[in-house]
Amino acid sequence: MSEKRSCRIAAALLMASLFSGCQALSPQINAPVEDLGAESGKSTELKVDKHRSGDIRKDFGQYYLWLKEQPIPVLEQEVVKRRQGKQHGDVTDMLKLVLLYSLPNSPVKNPHQARTELRRLFNQQKVAIPGIFYALFDQLTENIRWQRQLVDTSESLDQILLEKQSLEQQLQQLKLIEQNILKREVNNNGN
Repeated sequence: MSEKRSCRIAAALLMASLFSGCQALSPQINAPVEDLGAESGKSTELKVDKHRSGDIRKDFGQYYLWLKEQPIPVLEQEVVKRRQGKQHGDVTDMLKLVLLYSLPNSPVKNPHQARTELRRLFNQQKVAIPGIFYALFDQLTENIRWQRQLVDTSESLDQILLEKQSLEQQLQQLKLIEQNILKREVNNNGN
């Protein structure tokens, strides 16, 4: 029974590490970046002002960083706002809703829904989607694949543990039968 518990703990830890992997790769706020428009060899600094919301409407990266710092009530308000925009066909709101579905602490976290929404947007011919969302789609696809594999592995492990338990019970029964046979032989030989 303790093996089963330790296996489940290991599976839970593996799942937690898979889901938190993206969080562990948080961006550096003042990381040097190549400016392709500048002279080669010179770099500029990427400065993200997480507290200004005016620029957030245009930059999905800043919007995502802003989302990560928000408490649940603000995220819930943001979900309502983006869903209303989505109903009106606003592509920007649709993409921001995808980010909300992808956010680890979002009240509507749902990688499957985020992937589905992205696929719908990709299939629309007249919509220009920033390239980073294609990368997000690939990451969501990989995350979902690993999640399914983890579930399958967990189910297989549960089945193996049940079979092991059954075999242990059969072994105990065989040992009891053997002991009874030996007792009979001793009793029969003693008479």
